[in-house]
Parts: sequence; C-alpha cells; structure tokens
Amino acid sequence: MMTLIALLAAAQVGNEPQWITGRIQDRDPVASFLTWDFSSVILRATCRNREVIIDYYGDDVVPRDAPKTTLFVDGAAFEMRRTDVAQYLMDATGIAALQRGMAVEFDAPNEMDEPWYLGEARPLKTLAAICSGNGK
Repeated sequence: MMTLIALLAAAQVGNEPQWITGRIQDRDPVASFLTWDFSSVILRATCRNREVIIDYYGDDVVPRDAPKTTLFVDGAAFEMRRTDVAQYLMDATGIAALQRGMAVEFDAPNEMDEPWYLGEARPLKTLAAICSGNGK
C-alpha cells in the first residue's frame, strides 16, 4: 500500500525506474528506491537540518544492533552512522563522493546478503545537493 501511494504521488525517474521522487508537503525533497517489481520501498532518503537521512525498509531485516552501515560509491566505502532504528546519516564525505560517482550501492542486511545496487542514483544525488545547499 505504501508503495502504491508513493507511486501515485511521485514521479518515476527516467532510466532509473526503481527511483521515485517528490516533496513532502510541497517543501522537503524525498527520493525512494523500490524493489525490482515495485512492490515495496527499500529505502527512503530525506533532508533534515541540511543532512541526508536514509530510512531502510528492505526485506524486513532491520539492523537493530548495527551502529553503522556502508554506502559504496564506485567501489569506495563510506560508512553511515545510525541515528535511529534502521535510519542512517550520510556525512559530507559520502555526499561529495556520491556527487562524483557513477555506481552506488547501499550495504544493509537483506536476504541476498549483498549490497543493494542503486544504479547511478541521480535522485539521491539531487536530494543530497539540495540538502547540502548546493542544489535548487
């Protein structure tokens, strides 16, 4: 149901159809990454105090005791600090790498035991630029 509402309220992104974007209350940007069959949300990125926050929903496997998770950009690892249960903060170093990168992966527990491949993640890049004050 959550995915259906998200699909109705947001635009899919060009050649990255698993990404949908929108604004919360016509103000705050949001970018969500869906499963390959669009049946559920894997992660949702939002802005909070000019920082990128990623909420992870994938496979109902919540890393309750993991203090951090990793974002891979072109193979380089950037750890993300946990701020709440299954919620992670992307730091300035990770945001800078994301802006330059071409292949993005999010390493969080799932049934395949491998990182989620997010593609070029242009919606996440745009959101990160807006959050950090470098976007529109």
